[in-house]
Amino acid sequence: MKRNVVRLLAVVAVVAAGSTVASAPAAASDGPGDICVTNQATWLRDQPWGNVLRTLSPGRGFRVHSIYGGSDIQTWYYGHGAEAPGQDGWIPAANCDW
Repeated sequence: MKRNVVRLLAVVAVVAAGSTVASAPAAASDGPGDICVTNQATWLRDQPWGNVLRTLSPGRGFRVHSIYGGSDIQTWYYGHGAEAPGQDGWIPAANCDW
């Protein structure tokens, strides 16, 4: 019985530690601009509707430097994600929550 309780506590501790780390979104680098959080796997592009530079993971921070678009065209955010703070690019605004 004692062994089972110890094993259970060990498993709970490992799961709790892992979920704490995973639930905290990493912020993009220090710099100008507000941070939103990606709500899905998002392609970082070299320009709106352009070539894909990399994929950003959901639930991670994205620092927005500027905004492009408006009412009649899709809105895009220019900035960088937490996974690659040295690589700026564009993501659709719909893929980021404030």
